[in-house]
Amino acid sequence: MTELGPPGTAGSALALQTAAGFLLTGVTILLVGLLSETDARGWQLAFTLLAVGPFLGIVAMGRLRGRPEASRMANGRR
Repeated sequence: MTELGPPGTAGSALALQTAAGFLLTGVTILLVGLLSETDARGWQLAFTLLAVGPFLGIVAMGRLRGRPEASRMANGRR
């Protein structure tokens, strides 16, 4: 996040990323709690929905790796 952003915006970018992470975590905890209380299959549905996040993260990182900007990250290591 800080490597690809414009100079001087690293603090704001990190604050926004942290806030989004906390918000997503809170919503996820609330949804898992609500889904798990529905019936016996609620836990299955809750854990299935939890698996979506890491999957989307893998897809997003793969797409980022293919972009030209990726060479500016991690000192050019892919």
